[in-house]
Amino acid sequence: MEVTNYTFFPTRVVTLQFPDTEPLNAELCDLLERRPELDDRSNIHPDALNLLRLAETVPAIHQLRSMFISGVKHWLNAAGITGQDAIDLLLFSNRSGRGESTIVHNHRTNLIGIYYARTAVSNRQPILPADGEDYFEAGDGVLVLHDPRFNANLTSVCDRDHVRVYPRPGLMLIFPAYVWHSVTPHRGEFHRLSFAMNFTLRWPADSAERHSLA
Repeated sequence: MEVTNYTFFPTRVVTLQFPDTEPLNAELCDLLERRPELDDRSNIHPDALNLLRLAETVPAIHQLRSMFISGVKHWLNAAGITGQDAIDLLLFSNRSGRGESTIVHNHRTNLIGIYYARTAVSNRQPILPADGEDYFEAGDGVLVLHDPRFNANLTSVCDRDHVRVYPRPGLMLIFPAYVWHSVTPHRGEFHRLSFAMNFTLRWPADSAERHSLA
């Protein structure tokens, strides 16, 4: 597994490229093809359908949960955040047809994880340095992370006010939930499939139901 740390804006973004994910991705895609009602991308309250309820009966969801927990541990270690003993997890899918996109938004939680099961083919590195690309160049299902600082694009000392992420199967990202992000239109004839995880950190004094980080 290849783990990379980035600090943009500055905002810490961790990417994890998991190897040999073809069988997992095929199972996840098949699950959503067979049960499209599990796609919750159009619901502004994704906690209405937490896919982790399937973790004990669907091996692919169980494996995906373990991968997300691994990812958030890498982010917390890189950020030097300690003291939490548990975390609340909320998993939902985003299945996009041709021409569909996701508007700019953020999440009401602490951290966000995104995992890609099926995407457009790209030979680019997932995250590239500023290369003069037009902000309005759509790409194909490209994730855009927006600078959270107010009016950051108006300051001459800022070399970029957004970061473009070119997804690929097996790629996971972890970043703070306050970062506004969007997805450009999907151009393929197949359904693009990603999964998002909301992470809410819990400290010992919290009384909410927890998932152990151990």
